[in-house]
Amino acid sequence: MNGQKQTKPTTSSTVRETVKSVLFRSDSVTVIEECRRCGTTIETSCSDCPTCGCDDIVTYRIR
Repeated sequence: MNGQKQTKPTTSSTVRETVKSVLFRSDSVTVIEECRRCGTTIETSCSDCPTCGCDDIVTYRIR
C-alpha cells in the first residue's frame, strides 16, 4: 500500500449529496445503488456491477 486512497468522483459526490440531505433535512429522497460484493456505487440502473461483474445490486432509499 502506498498510503494514497483513490476515490471515484461519482461516489464521493453521491455520499456528499446523501449527507447534505440528511443534515439539512431536504424533502427529496436519495437513492443509492451499490454492488453487494465490492461496494461500488452505481449511478444508473445496471443489472451487473461494472467493476466486478456481480449481479447482486442493492438499492438504498434515504429520506
